[in-house]
Amino acid sequence: MEDRRLNSRRGLEPLEWGATGLTVVLAVAAAATQQTILTAIAPLPLSLAVGLNLVSRKKLDDRFQAFVQQQEAKIAELVASQGQQQSELGNLTLALSQVGDRLEDVQKQVMQLNQGARDLHDYTRILDTEQKQIEEVLDCLREIEKNTQVIQVDPSHAKAYYNRGLTHQRLGDAEAAILDYSEAIRINENYAKAYHNRGVARSTLGDRKGAVEDLRTAAKLFFDQGDISSYQRARDLAKRIHEVGSIEQDSKEVPLEILFA
Repeated sequence: MEDRRLNSRRGLEPLEWGATGLTVVLAVAAAATQQTILTAIAPLPLSLAVGLNLVSRKKLDDRFQAFVQQQEAKIAELVASQGQQQSELGNLTLALSQVGDRLEDVQKQVMQLNQGARDLHDYTRILDTEQKQIEEVLDCLREIEKNTQVIQVDPSHAKAYYNRGLTHQRLGDAEAAILDYSEAIRINENYAKAYHNRGVARSTLGDRKGAVEDLRTAAKLFFDQGDISSYQRARDLAKRIHEVGSIEQDSKEVPLEILFA
């Protein structure tokens, strides 16, 4: 029994070893085959990735080139637009400069016109003044002629001599005025206004003594006639001429309301 069992064990060992060997061989073969397949298949994903990468890069390059071209076109368009704007700006600057020059010319013309208007106004005012002076001279000449005719008719008309002397004095002819005032006084010794105005006329000619004497006489006559205001003016004027020497040094104090009454 023991021998059979022993033999049985010994008889099974080769079979087990064979099966084990076959399993090992198959395992080795399977491993080798799998390795071969893996070796053959392994490069495929890398090549495919490289290919896909190249395709993607080409697309990206194409897109980038298209983008660059678009940007270059836009830049060129902006440059052209900027050049046009600069040209327009230059034209506007030139136009503004021309407008400024014209405005300056207009301002000069306006200033000249204003100056011309002022000159015309001054000239018109001078003409008006001269016209009034001419009218006054004509009025004086007519007054002289009228009183002369009265004197020719009545040589003893003291008032006519006084009025003619007053007109000569208004014209600045003091000597002719003194002659007529003297005739009026010769005719009427109490002619206070004739004394007063003859004193003023003598003062303008530098006859200080004669002026003071006439004005003092006029003051006395005005007082006797009750004309107190004329008395005070004649008295004050005589005093001023006596102290100052001539009423022309203070012409504003001349009683013109009496002189041209």
